[in-house]
Amino acid sequence: MTEQSKNSQPGYAERAYPLADLTRALPPLSAYQAFVAAAELGSISKAADHLCRTQGAVSRQVQQLEAHYRCALFVRHASGLTLTAEGSALLKVAVNLLIQLVRHEDTLAQSASVLTLRLPSTLAIRWLLPRLSVINLALPRTELRIYTSADDTPDFTTSDVDAMVVRGAGNWAGMKAIPLFQERLTPMCTSELAASLKSVADLARVKLLHPGHGHGEWRCWLDHVGATEFDANGGLVFDTLELTLTAAEQGHGVAIGDPRMAKERLESRALVMPFSEVAQNGLGYFLVYPSQRASQTKIRALAEVLTRFAQEDLSIPAR
Repeated sequence: MTEQSKNSQPGYAERAYPLADLTRALPPLSAYQAFVAAAELGSISKAADHLCRTQGAVSRQVQQLEAHYRCALFVRHASGLTLTAEGSALLKVAVNLLIQLVRHEDTLAQSASVLTLRLPSTLAIRWLLPRLSVINLALPRTELRIYTSADDTPDFTTSDVDAMVVRGAGNWAGMKAIPLFQERLTPMCTSELAASLKSVADLARVKLLHPGHGHGEWRCWLDHVGATEFDANGGLVFDTLELTLTAAEQGHGVAIGDPRMAKERLESRALVMPFSEVAQNGLGYFLVYPSQRASQTKIRALAEVLTRFAQEDLSIPAR
């Protein structure tokens, strides 16, 4: 029994044509291209020039078609080539085939893939956006969609997000977590406020600004400098580091956070670091996505460019 196709695409009834006929040996596509070029230009030599092939190669490819179809496709004469009746019939089929293939390729090239990335708002504003043009170059024909969230849980079960940059310890089951950089913590405030901070003990007289409700960032830094008896629970609590840094810039108190996220403010001296000590809390920023997506070209390209940025040296302005 002849095996038939199970193609269920629109326009094709199931088992409507024999699969064996579609998969039998045919001349290569380059032979049809040589034939079409010779027919359109009326010359083997002109076809060879157009295709950047040798005249002998184009002639052999046309002969290959004639041998396959067991008929002459051209009448050869001194002034050039004239199609035979069989050649004219094949030309219509070959042109139609090549048109369909070219149109399909153009459609694929014009339809950009979509990559949806979710990350914390401060990281998006202060770290990702300054590098966005290079990221776009690394993702050709890909529409990058950026969403922000304060949620550090990489849950892809009900999300259409392709990848996330997440702050955490990097151990999420079923996820590929590529480390970008470890979080570093240090106080930041206006230069006017910094002038009043001669020692860590002076922080008791100012308002502490927290980039989250857990107060863990201040507690980590105070423990690092040995101020274990210091009460870090007071002050103002914000839901993002960006808002915390903005409040510090406006003189509302002393923020705590990663200097990477305040690079522009530190360079412009809108904020300064009143103390030299920088603490690490064991957390970091990771590019996270389900393990089964690791082979996707767009995911690999995103991972490569973000990792490259993360490895760049960071120059933090001195106090």
